[in-house]
Amino acid sequence: MKNRRDFLKRAVGAAAASAAMGTHQSQAAGRLAWPGPIGLEMYTVRYQFAKAPAETLKGVAAAGYKEIEAAAFLPMNLSVAEFKKEIAKDGLTSPSGFLEVPMNGDEWKKSVEQAKAFGWKYVVVAFVELADADRWKRLADLFNQCGRTCRDAGIQFCYHNHLREFAKVGSTCGYDILLTNCDPALVKMEMDIFWITFAGADPLPYFKRYPGRFPLLHIKDMKKDAVGSTTEFPPDSGPNPFAAVGQGKIEWAKIFAHVHEAGAKHIFVEQDRSDGSPLEAIKTSYDYLRKLRGS
Repeated sequence: MKNRRDFLKRAVGAAAASAAMGTHQSQAAGRLAWPGPIGLEMYTVRYQFAKAPAETLKGVAAAGYKEIEAAAFLPMNLSVAEFKKEIAKDGLTSPSGFLEVPMNGDEWKKSVEQAKAFGWKYVVVAFVELADADRWKRLADLFNQCGRTCRDAGIQFCYHNHLREFAKVGSTCGYDILLTNCDPALVKMEMDIFWITFAGADPLPYFKRYPGRFPLLHIKDMKKDAVGSTTEFPPDSGPNPFAAVGQGKIEWAKIFAHVHEAGAKHIFVEQDRSDGSPLEAIKTSYDYLRKLRGS
């Protein structure tokens, strides 16, 4: 997992020192599938996107996806204007994206301006290190500040989990410290279903305890024989723990039956590693989600 950690350490290392979707949300209650648009996290096709961005976007759209989540720090060989033009050509929209978290407020303001240029309604950051309780609390304070800047720009700040948020810190864990200390209006969560499962935790109690705080979800499956951890990322050279959605151990019907509690507005399929072609894997995931909802 060195690749992903490298990307995300760049995103957080310095910081560490719509009416239609409302209808979708109300429809989701009691359903076993996601009723809204199905999105893709572009990290899934990062290598293809870096080499051939236009062709990759066409492939994403051809697989059926309507939304994408990008990242300002992923190489794409396109200007922001070119990126927006290309996704529009393919009938795609990009409601959210990952940003780097800089050392100071002025740099963060520049990042938020970049998000506005992309047209993102949500910006997402992540943290991939082990931390003690004090550090998690300091991160919560930082995220509240970042969230305030985002709010002033008309953007929602979100935090994306991996596995180490669920490592024990005394009687609690980093994720609970963040949820307790972050202002619910300023800091929302993008829950990654794979990583919380990999860490041995359950998404559903979080949806119940913190309703409405999870507007973004990463839909990512875990192979049935994968061995999880709260401290160690799976090595790139080791067995691949990631599966196309519907091909692993996660009970998606159960997850989607509770997205109304989560407050989900957008979902993004993601698969960090594929055994074959990533474009084939995302098609498998999309088809499963469509079949799950019967349309």
